[in-house]
Amino acid sequence: MSKANGNYTKQSQTNSRAPEELNDLIYNGEQDKGDRTVRVRSYQKSDPLNIALRFIKFRVRSQWEVENRLRREGFKEEVIKETIEKLIENGFIDDEKFAYLYAYDSLVIHYKGPYRIRYELRQLHVDEYIIEDVIRKVLNEVDVQEIIEKLTEGLDERKKREKLYRHGFGGEW
Repeated sequence: MSKANGNYTKQSQTNSRAPEELNDLIYNGEQDKGDRTVRVRSYQKSDPLNIALRFIKFRVRSQWEVENRLRREGFKEEVIKETIEKLIENGFIDDEKFAYLYAYDSLVIHYKGPYRIRYELRQLHVDEYIIEDVIRKVLNEVDVQEIIEKLTEGLDERKKREKLYRHGFGGEW
């Protein structure tokens, strides 16, 4: 910011280098910054496998999510297909495992019902047979009545029904 006529004005801080030139400057190793040496981590924009691995590093992702991310990064369909095959071979992408973990966490941690979980998994393009199998498995493993009691504690019957419906527990609960 600079002070002009008693008022502060924001100066533009644009970089004169094109984005392609900036990508060329990124490298592995160490960079000398005068009195100190800074480690530089490489992020290769042109490597779809690295981009996909960074994307799935923080949580399990569905195959569709990874494909979609690679499309947004601008990769061609054949490159995306090869990358997805490598990730599946090495066990980084597994829609069944993803759906199970998503459904379990949604029910136990977020108190979402089976109808809402089913809807969200469909939005993530998980196959229907996987969704049905996973929901059946999770409902058998978890005490749903205990979750419903926690979710509706202190509410009258009408408000309990409304809250359960909003959370995706149909009328049978």
